Amino acid sequence: MDIRLLLLAGGAFAIGTGSLVITGILPNLAAAFGVSVDTAGLLISIFAIAYAIGSPVLSTLFGNLDRKLVLVGSLTVFTLANLVAAFTSDFTWLMLARIVMALGSGVFMPAANAVAVALVPPERRARAIALVTGGMTVSLILGVPLGTAVATLGWHFPFIVVALFGALALAGLLFKMPAGLPRGANTLAERLQVARRGDVLLALGTTALWTTGAFTLYTYVAPFLSAHAGISGHWLSATLVVTGIGSALGNQLGGQASDRFGPVPTLTFVLTLLAASLAAASLVAVTLPPTVAIFVLPVILMIWSGAGWAGHPSQMSRLAAMAPDAVVVALSLNASALYVGIAAGAALGQQVLRHGASWELGFVGAACELGALGLLLIATQRRKAAAREAARVSEVATVPTAR
Repeated sequence: MDIRLLLLAGGAFAIGTGSLVITGILPNLAAAFGVSVDTAGLLISIFAIAYAIGSPVLSTLFGNLDRKLVLVGSLTVFTLANLVAAFTSDFTWLMLARIVMALGSGVFMPAANAVAVALVPPERRARAIALVTGGMTVSLILGVPLGTAVATLGWHFPFIVVALFGALALAGLLFKMPAGLPRGANTLAERLQVARRGDVLLALGTTALWTTGAFTLYTYVAPFLSAHAGISGHWLSATLVVTGIGSALGNQLGGQASDRFGPVPTLTFVLTLLAASLAAASLVAVTLPPTVAIFVLPVILMIWSGAGWAGHPSQMSRLAAMAPDAVVVALSLNASALYVGIAAGAALGQQVLRHGASWELGFVGAACELGALGLLLIATQRRKAAAREAARVSEVATVPTAR
């Protein structure tokens, strides 16, 4: 195993933990800063918005810099921002620190994937990217639950732990990553040109809507579980481990299903299962007592988490087929769409809590998944119609001309 790939995965692990650990400690932060839980949820929205906008812009601006410098610089910014967050006493400064974290993350992840490709021969590129992005998946199983657990010592500690993860990966990159790696990046105009394609735009809308539905609940999973199942503290950490395991299994099974049954059938099933599991979570919350829900909700959330991650291999396969001439650009746009969905989900969940009740979060999320399913069906019908038209034109072209 190439130690350099493991170091890149370590950086992805730190970033994954830092971006999502907020979901487990929202009640702690709300109490510490004297704000409501739904206001604390803005810490997730602001991170996602900054990532979605900053990643393509900054990745383009820094495209001609040495990749090692980009990796080290972005991870340094991310690590220092976590230290600022850990020791601030003002909510506004915490928000600003989250923006800086997101900008550092948005530069690091595309650069890490590009470096992973450059470090291995062509036949191992997919596995190299899978290893690096696997750091994000592992963060759901270990990093986020660990950050939630240490929050019992104080809200500062999760940020300190994330900074420690970042510093360890940073030290490794400084000493092990070679300089002089290939440079280059697509321009913003090239990215926008791909985004304007109708089928790509529908696919990006599908990604954004399905992520919106998932994060409508996931952003506020801590208060949701506390209110409806009495799950908090170390039991919350254990539940997040369960959902993290579901994510890892879903990612693996989703890839296998996509290869066997095709991306569209797999994604159709995944979005249907997501809608059903989110609706089931709300149904359990509103019908079962906490003494029963404490056993049922973790199982439902594991299924929901697995379904959420099972769709990504199919969606990336679809985008690669839609834009074979610009696969890297299409996948980077998909990452931005994902973070737009995270921001929208957090904001939507905030409005549900302000104007409704926490048990409604799953129902609202399920509605978003049905919207994503609708976009997928529209895109599928468009492609079928285009294929029929192409076949008709081809058939007409091959008919001999009468003499």
